[in-house]
Amino acid sequence: MSTVFAEQPLLIAIMIAFLVAALGYGWLESGDKRMGLAAVAMACLIPGAFYMGHVMVTDREQILDIISTTAEAIEANDHDAAVAVISDEETRQRAVAELPRYEFSHVRAGNIKITMIEGSFPPEATVDIDASVVASQARGPIKNQRVVRRLILTLTKEGDDWLVTDYTHLSLNGQADNFTPNRL
Repeated sequence: MSTVFAEQPLLIAIMIAFLVAALGYGWLESGDKRMGLAAVAMACLIPGAFYMGHVMVTDREQILDIISTTAEAIEANDHDAAVAVISDEETRQRAVAELPRYEFSHVRAGNIKITMIEGSFPPEATVDIDASVVASQARGPIKNQRVVRRLILTLTKEGDDWLVTDYTHLSLNGQADNFTPNRL
């Protein structure tokens, strides 16, 4: 329920507005001051719904923020910042070896599907992303080529932070190709 407050404050505000309208109508029909005061009190909760939505940060919002920040780091070719969200050392070394082979000029992450793994401790999530990049090989003939890849991340919550523990990328249809790391 708290995720509804954090991620859907407009929905909560609309529900409160319906209650305010019902109480206001009741006050107008009956003349009972208590209904009018209740309508005013409920109306004061609407800004509170937006405030709670701004203050509360859900796991899903944290993961989306990590994806956005990492995409910006990759687009800036800041490899250190891009791998800073990777906690597993082997996975980090794989990314450190892979990223410098390319120079990125545009990165966009879309069609993001986050699946929380129920019952896992510490909490884990699998994230499936369609990533569109314009990249060039750092040392090679390919220059400014638009590439669309399916990126699959495994994240684990360590303390208050979500960190990547594994990743792979595939062609958009989900099939391994020549650019897919040798692991699934």
